[in-house]
Amino acid sequence: MVRPPMARLLIVEDNHELASLIVSTAQSRGHDARAVHTGEAALEALSPGSQWDAALVDLLLPDIRGSEVLGALRAHGIPAIAVSGVYKGDRFAQEAVQVHGARGFFEKPFELITVMEALERAGGVEPVPRAAPPVEEDAAQDELLDDVDLIVLEELIPDTEEDAGEASAPMQAIPDSAPLPGLESEEPALPLPFAHRGKVWTDAQPASAKTRRALPEWSLGGDLKDTSVARLLNAYYEARHHGELKLQQGSILKVVYFESGRIVYAASNLAHERFGRFCVRRGVLTEEKLAEVAAIAKQQGLRTGEAMIRLGVLDAPRRRQLLEEQVRELLWSTFTWTEGAYGFSAMRPQRADLVKLSVFPGDLVLEGVEKTETLVALRQRMGQGRRLFPTADPPYGLHELKLQGPQALLLAYADGSKTVEDLLALTDLSERQALATLRGLELLGVLEERPETPSRRHRISFGL
Repeated sequence: MVRPPMARLLIVEDNHELASLIVSTAQSRGHDARAVHTGEAALEALSPGSQWDAALVDLLLPDIRGSEVLGALRAHGIPAIAVSGVYKGDRFAQEAVQVHGARGFFEKPFELITVMEALERAGGVEPVPRAAPPVEEDAAQDELLDDVDLIVLEELIPDTEEDAGEASAPMQAIPDSAPLPGLESEEPALPLPFAHRGKVWTDAQPASAKTRRALPEWSLGGDLKDTSVARLLNAYYEARHHGELKLQQGSILKVVYFESGRIVYAASNLAHERFGRFCVRRGVLTEEKLAEVAAIAKQQGLRTGEAMIRLGVLDAPRRRQLLEEQVRELLWSTFTWTEGAYGFSAMRPQRADLVKLSVFPGDLVLEGVEKTETLVALRQRMGQGRRLFPTADPPYGLHELKLQGPQALLLAYADGSKTVEDLLALTDLSERQALATLRGLELLGVLEERPETPSRRHRISFGL
C-alpha cells in the first residue's frame, strides 16, 4: 500500500542545486515537493486547482520580488516561509512576517532541517523527528554498513587481490542510468564497495532485515550536464546539511558525506583511489611495504591506515593529513565531469572507528580548479569578452575563503564594469592563475555573468 504524501510543498528558489537538495530532503521526509526557480513560475503554479499546503520562498528572485510571490500565496491561503541571503536582520524578518504574511523568516546560510521543520509546521504537519530510530549496537549497524561492502576512505577496496573477494567478478549493472561510452578508466571500477548498494537503498531487502531500520533510498537529483560537482558542494554548505551526495559517471561511483555542510569523508569504487595505492603514489611506502601492510590488516582485522600506524609507517596526524589529501584528490577528479548523474540521501548511521575530516568546500573548489583545469579549458570557459559581477547572495562569506593578495584584488576588480580581458591586464597573476581564480569564484557562486536584459537585482561591488 502506497502511503499518501504528508504535505504538498512548493519550493521557490533560483539556486537550482539548493532547490534540488531541499526537494530531496522534503521527499525523504514523506512530502510531495516541487521546485520552481522564478517568481513567474511560482505564480503559474498557483493556477486554479493547485493545492499546496505550504511554500518556501527566496526573497531575491531573478525576475520579480519574492514579496510579490508571498502576497500571491497569502491571497490563495497558502502559508509560506521566507528565506534570503541578501535581506538580513530584524527589519527584513519583521517585514516578511508582518507585512508580507510569511509564517517565518530564515537567513542564508540556514540549517536545512530547521527550515524544513518550520515549513512542516506552517503546512499543518507535525515535523518529522530528527533522531532516527535507535539501531541495535551489535550486528545491526555493522550489517547496514558492511554488508554492502562500503569501505570508507582508507579501504575503498582491499589492498590485495586476495582481499578483494569479488574483485574479479563483472561490475553489476547500475540501475540509475546506463553506462556512458568512452569513460573507461586506466584502472577498472571494481564491484567494491558498491556492488550490493542497491540492496540497501531499495525496499527489496531480505526478510531477516525487515525488522531493522531501513536506510533511505537515493533520490535522484539530476544530470551533471546541467550543473557541476562544485555547485552541488555549495548547496550542501549553504544548507549546512548532513547527508550524502552520490556522483555517478558510467560504472564509476563516488559518494561524499557531509556534516553541517562540510565534507567529513568520501568513498569510491575505483581501484587506484584506495588509501594504500594513494600512499604509494605519495611515496609514503613501497609496493613491498604495502603488501606487508595489507597482510597485517587482514590478519588483525584492521583498516589500512591503522595497520600502517601499527607498523610505524606513519603516525595518527600524518594519517589524517593523507586522508584529507586523498578525499581532495577524489573530489577533484570529478570537477571536469560534464556527463553523469547525481543523487541525494540522508546520512546513514556512523561508525566510531572512522577518521572524520572537516574539509571546507570553498577552498577545495578554488584549489581544485587550479589543479585540474588546463589553460586551454580555462580560456574556453572564461572568454575574454565576459563580464563578471559579484553575486548578491553567495554561499560563502569572503572572510571564509583563503584568497591570496593578488586573488583578493582580482575579485575586487570584478565589479561587472570590466571584461575578463580587462581583468587579465590589471592583475599581477599569470594568465592561468587569474583565469583559474575567476573560474573558481564563479563555480563557488561568488561571481556570476548576468544577462544583458535589465534585472531587478541590485548591483553590488566588493570594494572598487
